[in-house]
Amino acid sequence: MQVLQSPHVFYRRVLFDVSATECQVAMEDEHHYFVLNLGHDGQRITSIDSTARRTPWTSCPQAASQLQAFIGQPLRQRIAVNLPEIDSKQQCTHQYDLLMVALAQARQPGRREYLAKVIGAMHEYRHAELWLDDEKLLDWRLRGTVIHSQDEFDQQDLRSIMPWAEQTLDDRKLEALYVQRRAVMVAASKGVDLDRIPNAGVAMRARAGACFVFQPGRAERAIRVLGNTREDVQGPEDLLAGWQEPVVRV
Repeated sequence: MQVLQSPHVFYRRVLFDVSATECQVAMEDEHHYFVLNLGHDGQRITSIDSTARRTPWTSCPQAASQLQAFIGQPLRQRIAVNLPEIDSKQQCTHQYDLLMVALAQARQPGRREYLAKVIGAMHEYRHAELWLDDEKLLDWRLRGTVIHSQDEFDQQDLRSIMPWAEQTLDDRKLEALYVQRRAVMVAASKGVDLDRIPNAGVAMRARAGACFVFQPGRAERAIRVLGNTREDVQGPEDLLAGWQEPVVRV
């Protein structure tokens, strides 16, 4: 594949630290930093604690109360693409995604790390890669949201891929897709100066109803947290400082 050259590189780092009774999840990218602590009994989620260390909008941390809907959810071998009993639109998208992956990760004691990298983050042509620990799982070229790759993802569109993925992919690839799809979507905002948007209501036309913050009547009260986008991230080692060096440095 031809190497894509671009100074616009987006990283997202996700750590899972799992014991017999707990699953800690930490995620950081340029716009977000969340830490979740899940209690479990080996079968189901028994408790959830969330800390929003960095968010785009003042109302984002309030979504933590919505996560309590996950208590009682069974741990899984295969990630669930959606849970009919939980309204994802009333959740923080990023914490919801982390919990969906954690339901599968919590069955496996140990420490694991996903690293997503998107070159040309907000452009039409992009190069997206995903590692789990030191193994590269995905290597895509994208035109818009259409994947060009040397594997089963070739010609799939990220906007409509999930029904196909549920029917086609094995457990490992489905989880990798779930993680990477969100990273690619978030990477597109690299070219947006969020500090010029005073509140989430201003962006409602494009995002209406998408998550907890972007609900009618709530978005206008979600004020931009100025300066909360990190512009100093040069590599994965700049994310989740203090949580141990990244397994992969790219």
